[in-house]
Amino acid sequence: MVFLALTEMRRAKLRFGLLTGAVALLVFLVLLLTTLSGALVGALTGALEGLRADGIVYSDSARDNIAASRLAPETVALVAAVPGVQEAAGVGTLTSGGRVDAESVDFQVFGVDAAGPGSPSGLTEGRLAEAVGEAAVDGDVAIGQVIVLDPSGVELTVVGLLRGAQFNALPTAYTTLDTYDEVVTASFPGLPFVPVNAVAFTVTQDADLSAVVSAISDAVPEVTAYSLTDAVALIPGIESISQSFGILVGLTFIIGIVVIGFFFLILTVQKLRAFTLLRAIGTGSGRLATSVSVQIAIVVLLASVIALGLTLLAVEGLNTGLPVSINVSTVIGTIVAVLVFSLLAGLLSVRRIMRIDPASAVGAR
Repeated sequence: MVFLALTEMRRAKLRFGLLTGAVALLVFLVLLLTTLSGALVGALTGALEGLRADGIVYSDSARDNIAASRLAPETVALVAAVPGVQEAAGVGTLTSGGRVDAESVDFQVFGVDAAGPGSPSGLTEGRLAEAVGEAAVDGDVAIGQVIVLDPSGVELTVVGLLRGAQFNALPTAYTTLDTYDEVVTASFPGLPFVPVNAVAFTVTQDADLSAVVSAISDAVPEVTAYSLTDAVALIPGIESISQSFGILVGLTFIIGIVVIGFFFLILTVQKLRAFTLLRAIGTGSGRLATSVSVQIAIVVLLASVIALGLTLLAVEGLNTGLPVSINVSTVIGTIVAVLVFSLLAGLLSVRRIMRIDPASAVGAR
């Protein structure tokens, strides 16, 4: 039956070629939309998602937004004193204009303790900032370049490169808390003190994270504590973006499955007399169904290879400013899902074959 399936595909190259091309475009759209949605969400949430912390604390008025949170520096000590908290450190952030080699670029600046909770992960080259005037950056910069922040005039020397650590889809610079204080003081003169936006914390090994989160919210006045997972999920706009891309990907996926299923159903109907004759000479329904399944598998796998190539070309050619990369697990999962659901859709064709009565071959012409 494999030979029969391959022979038919060779004789109907145009028909199967068009189907393969159509499926390839649909799989390409699924992979591209999934990749872009992952890149966009990662660029919006990477800074929080990649923090080396178990949880984070905002002010009550922040409404789940770190940028809107303002905490007094002594809040760090209050959080650290709560039972179950292992370490705590302040995290400050602001959006600032900047210049790199005379080119204007907007930056999200984070002030963190490199040795404590709240320091970023995803270091790909160099090191984290350890001294005043240093920064590790997720953005289009190189080690050794100098970022001049406006309007503070503070200069940051890039000492490390990060990936997957952006926030608000902006190039993101991680510096020391002392440097962050200098930036804030120069940008907003006259402040009685430099607030932190959040307090990142880790919990002891024997502590229950949810219990510690509740204890912090109860023990420290005018704050709300979150697990890091909850804080990322609650970032304003993330849920709507994920749902929008999810709907687009889902619709594209469903359309692809419907196209494959109906194509092979129509093909089966067109070949019904031939299948009937094969049944009449003793060919089992299972062998005929195998022929259809083999054709579906070949079409989907060839289309997936073409779609993967198109996706790689598209990602290389994109100039979105986002750190777009193809996730291997996403590619494999998408291809497997398309193959499995295509075979299930092909059951419509298989069911039609199973209903063929060999005795009807007498009337076949």
